[in-house]
Amino acid sequence: MAYGSKVQKWFYYNSPPFIKNMITSAYGLKQKKRRFGPTYKKYYHFLEKSQWYSDEKLKEGQFDSLKTFLIHASRHSKFYNRQFNELGFNPEQLTSFSELQKLPILQKTTLRNNLNEIISTNINPKESHWNSTGGTTMLGLHFPESNSCFEREYAFRFHNYFCGGINVGERWAFCAGHPVARPQKKKPPFWTYDYANNWLLLSSYHMTEENLSSYIEELARFAPALIGGYPSSVYLLAIANEHFGSKVHPKAIYTASETLFDFQRETIEKSFGCKAYMYYGNAERAGFIAECEKGSLHVKLEHSVMELVNDSGDNVAPGKAGRLIWTAFGNYDTPLIRYDIGDTAVLADKHECACGRGGVILEKVVGRVEDYILTPDGRFVGRLDHLFKDALKVRMAQIEQNCIDNVIIRIVKEDEYERNDEQVILKQARERLGDTIGIEFEYVDDIERTKSGKHRFILQNMLDGKAFGKILPSVHDM
Repeated sequence: MAYGSKVQKWFYYNSPPFIKNMITSAYGLKQKKRRFGPTYKKYYHFLEKSQWYSDEKLKEGQFDSLKTFLIHASRHSKFYNRQFNELGFNPEQLTSFSELQKLPILQKTTLRNNLNEIISTNINPKESHWNSTGGTTMLGLHFPESNSCFEREYAFRFHNYFCGGINVGERWAFCAGHPVARPQKKKPPFWTYDYANNWLLLSSYHMTEENLSSYIEELARFAPALIGGYPSSVYLLAIANEHFGSKVHPKAIYTASETLFDFQRETIEKSFGCKAYMYYGNAERAGFIAECEKGSLHVKLEHSVMELVNDSGDNVAPGKAGRLIWTAFGNYDTPLIRYDIGDTAVLADKHECACGRGGVILEKVVGRVEDYILTPDGRFVGRLDHLFKDALKVRMAQIEQNCIDNVIIRIVKEDEYERNDEQVILKQARERLGDTIGIEFEYVDDIERTKSGKHRFILQNMLDGKAFGKILPSVHDM
């Protein structure tokens, strides 16, 4: 892909389509080999059975996995070994889930400041790789992830696809931030092919009213069984598909990484003539929530332990919003115990689903809620937390747009922040927003929260959304 050195990016962006497809496919083949290993097969087959387990059997297996994971952390993480000893917590004597609440909630700032001691001491470099995550409150975290954790995560994801009638090997199309073309590019293709996985990767940075017809033509030609991506991008594709005659007819839509609003779901399902699913995961591999064919949001107890707590740390009742706290027993390289991911959810009143699957059911998940940035050349660009994935010295960030030709990048910096860090962020912003928009940096001591206590990553203040044209309604009050 286009990630890499300046020379690699230049070569990738300037290659003819067939060369770019070959580069993409080579990268895809490498990822495919990593993805479909023995752990993937083990968990996929397990999930085929466990999805029909009773609540009691699911919780029994979850408790065993939790206990094994806590014992590992006590033996191989300096941070948790010290914490457990100070609290007199012995995971080998764990008898109930409630005892987990004796441990403090792990905040993102604590994770970041103590990462070297949280990381396990028995990592096998040959069986691990380094992962990274952005986000809207704590940015630029790099951490080790075991290869088995990587395979396990895709087993959960692809099994969720299978529940929607999608099989590995069918044609899949994704529109989710892949940098497949320069932002300044005016003419198609705005996509590339991964032949190794039979995927079409569409740019989410070139979605103008003028360009969307070419997106629909390419999707119609490719005829994917699945379309996946950010809700903001898939929503634009749905509007365009309906406008240009509903030429694209996948079997299912899967969205992630942003909140899927009801108005987006309605438009997407009407346009494509199939169900739109959402699933919840994260780069930290700290939890997995899957929507079933009946529309319920199932917390996958085989993946992690979830808690929903209020600001006092107490469990919330059904119908009430709470902070998602995860204990993820998939990545033994970087143990995360009672980790506050920064998202909220609402527990459902119902305990059973018509689909027949057991486990905990949520009413809704509130993850990242992002608007679009509109560039002077008419592109709608969302999901911009990628700008900060390598910004290790940024504590919090926000992007604000008040006019068509300028954005403000607001930053709360760490003490070690330097001029070069700004240049790294600016470079990433130019990669996605292009050269026609002004970019200002503003440094502040804090970023104001909303009434609900959340940080808004993008502040879109252009007059009532009218500058977005007819294709995109305002979502400020959605």
